[in-house]
Amino acid sequence: MRAMRASFDVVVVGAGPAGSVAAREAARLGCGSVLLLDRAEFPRPKICAGGLSPRTCRLLAELGLWEEVSREAYPIRAVRLVGPNGRESVLVGKAEGAILPRRRLDKILVDAAVKSGVRFEAGVTADALLVETGRVVGINCGGGRISAGTVIVANGGNTRFNADPRPRLLVHTCMGWYEGVPFMSNVMELIYDRDLLPHYGWLFPESDTRVNVGVAASADRLAGRSIREVFASFIERRLAARLDGATQLGPWKGMLLSTTIDPQHHAPDGALIVGEANRLTNCATGEGILYAMQSGRIAAQAILAGKERGLDNAEVGQLYAEGLRRTLRRPFRRAHYYCKLGVRALNTVVILSKVPPVNRSLANLFSGL
Repeated sequence: MRAMRASFDVVVVGAGPAGSVAAREAARLGCGSVLLLDRAEFPRPKICAGGLSPRTCRLLAELGLWEEVSREAYPIRAVRLVGPNGRESVLVGKAEGAILPRRRLDKILVDAAVKSGVRFEAGVTADALLVETGRVVGINCGGGRISAGTVIVANGGNTRFNADPRPRLLVHTCMGWYEGVPFMSNVMELIYDRDLLPHYGWLFPESDTRVNVGVAASADRLAGRSIREVFASFIERRLAARLDGATQLGPWKGMLLSTTIDPQHHAPDGALIVGEANRLTNCATGEGILYAMQSGRIAAQAILAGKERGLDNAEVGQLYAEGLRRTLRRPFRRAHYYCKLGVRALNTVVILSKVPPVNRSLANLFSGL
């Protein structure tokens, strides 16, 4: 780590979508000096399917970032939906999504933060939060101390800094990348296999020749198997013919998604936890990029409000928690009910989607999950 000042108004730990947007918005809104840290050197690989939902694309546009992202992203204009009984339909709605590997998306967001005045330091690991008299006042990293008016924790689902006492809700995922797999252009595929319900397998095109393929499943669906075994079984049943002759790009990779059905905030005063570090991943779809960026923006807005209104750290934390509830509670509840009830109707949904007006309505519904 290069020599730097020992104190910042805002220090952000983790430079994924949550941290980069939080840092950029804090700098842009005038929250003071902002430092963004990440333990990896950039650009760096990230295990993620890279799906940008229509709502994510709209948020990127609101943030003034969509033009640059869209130049590299693969556009998605329809969804191939396969029900548990094997019947399928292609849903075509008004909204478009995109696919962009996180290696590129995260670099774009970090660069945008730096252009807004954020200081970015790669290869730096936050070892611990500095707490004095019950309040976070900075971080320890590499044996050094960095003081902060506010610390934003954005270092992912495996963070050690979340104080949420509730049991973690985990979704297991495994995925791989392939060249030479036949697919419909600009169509992402969601395959609701009975072995994965209420989750699914997928095929996402990343370019005209490359796709990523994966599965998501909750722990109770594994039944003692590893997620790699579940993935292998899924491929054998659903995709073996299409993958025959394709070139696999590197090994399969797995990760755990930390989700919730009720967005809350549990952190000592002086710290705000954003993105998957705060379990802000959709329990039905596994989508996290949208909620990461939303929570990062909410955190920056809370810090600004605190500065303008002379609020203490506890009050800023309350503002942030209220912003999360107001913005995310409804979509997270909707995802929960979809997992509990909605997947039971998928076979019927596929049949009804053959009717054009119903098809458009269902496409818009799935884009909003």
